[in-house]
Amino acid sequence: MPDARKRPHQIIAEIAADYAGRSDAVVLADLTALPPLADADDPCWRTDAYWQIAYRYVALADVAASRRLASAIALLLERASYGDPGEMMRDLRHSLEAIVNPDWPKLAEICIAACRSPRRGTRLWAMDQLAILDDPRAKPIFEAALDGEPPAIRSVAAIGLERLRAASAASRPPISK
Repeated sequence: MPDARKRPHQIIAEIAADYAGRSDAVVLADLTALPPLADADDPCWRTDAYWQIAYRYVALADVAASRRLASAIALLLERASYGDPGEMMRDLRHSLEAIVNPDWPKLAEICIAACRSPRRGTRLWAMDQLAILDDPRAKPIFEAALDGEPPAIRSVAAIGLERLRAASAASRPPISK
């Protein structure tokens, strides 16, 4: 039973520290064994037991980032929640970036592939990452997401398209008179 006096960040740090002596293979196996996180509106988030699963997910993302485990990126995206329960998902991007830094095209490729997932959580957080990467290969993905995707994904797609437009405009030479 978790100690009710501990804050989530403390629980996550303890879980991550527990992996210090474990191999990368164990980290990846434990991540693979985690079920995909439920959507943010699922009632399971009202239980402490479910939050323990979520804390393990965040801890494994932190461990993967510190070890730069590129093979963890797709696994993390495949398990991402649709929504942002407890605002825990928004840091996923930082873990993914830490894993590949500075190989942004590699991260974009993994996220582009993840955008084809049947899971809304996977698509949401892959697209969220793509919106930050400003990779022009994401443009057709963003455009397609504007039709038929849930509102959160459409919103991220619109942001991604706007960032691509701004990046493209900034790289054009000024119009001379």
